[in-house]
Amino acid sequence: MPKLTPADLEIRSAQPEDDPVVIPMLRESLKKGDDPHYEAFLHWKHRENSFGESAAWVALHEGRAVGYRTLMRWRFVNDEGKKVTAVRAVDTATHPDYQGLGIFRTLTLRGVSELTLAGDGIVFNTPNDQSRPGYLKMGWSVVRRLPVGVLPANPAALPKMARSKVPANLWSEETSVGWPAAEAFTDRGFAEALLQHAPAKGFRTDRTPEHLAWRTSFGPLRYRVLLASSDPAEGGVVFRLRRRGDTVEAAIIEQLVPDAVTGARLVARVLRETKADYAIGLRTGPSAGLVPLPVPGAGPLLTSRPLAASPPPASAWRLTLGDVELF
Repeated sequence: MPKLTPADLEIRSAQPEDDPVVIPMLRESLKKGDDPHYEAFLHWKHRENSFGESAAWVALHEGRAVGYRTLMRWRFVNDEGKKVTAVRAVDTATHPDYQGLGIFRTLTLRGVSELTLAGDGIVFNTPNDQSRPGYLKMGWSVVRRLPVGVLPANPAALPKMARSKVPANLWSEETSVGWPAAEAFTDRGFAEALLQHAPAKGFRTDRTPEHLAWRTSFGPLRYRVLLASSDPAEGGVVFRLRRRGDTVEAAIIEQLVPDAVTGARLVARVLRETKADYAIGLRTGPSAGLVPLPVPGAGPLLTSRPLAASPPPASAWRLTLGDVELF
């Protein structure tokens, strides 16, 4: 292939009609070729999102997709009750044959510029060690490391956990404990009853019945809801089981409970009834006491960048595992 320059590429907004050339490139570049759920997963994240369809940009060379960048819609609420529109930087790739042309930077800055002009508030994400330096060079700032906590099911789980310091499987394990969240949250009254206990302070996700219904709807993730009683108004937790090395962990993604005692009892029930080795969650806001053992240095590193608004201070963010896992 002759030597290319950025001027040889077409950069533009991506449309759904680009999927036939974009998705094969993503599969190849991100090594997703053997994942049967990948295309449906992208559609769920970027087309079905209750906060709106993702914004996306594509780099093309002679009609071939060689780079792709998506910014997923999100919405927060601050302490004053004001809603803040946001996007999350996810699902970016450059074809291996086109590395070194600045495609990642070009697509990302194009997105930042257009979304700022459109009035979107902030962009945030939890980039890995490989991609974080690139974001920092484009104006992102490190907010904080989100503190992770765990609750082992019993002392015997501790050595298994120590041997299983590897990435968790993306897709969930089967369990019959609780109710299928995808079914439960189609009942608006059920969702509204639980949302009475949603976080009410700090910079937090705008949790609505529509958000819960979408967030838990993708089948292979197998989210479950365990209630404190038959009445959802008394609280519940949303969780899924995922395998990590030799262990099965219960990821507690939402704690919609009236108090910490109720939440702690529910997490203990999740462990007891599913036989998972341990529970994991973020130690922020109302979830801090539900997964009591901190894991120093293990949480994702949150970063953000202003668009048309300024991100809040680090101390204001109140995120759950459901806000950051998966995406």
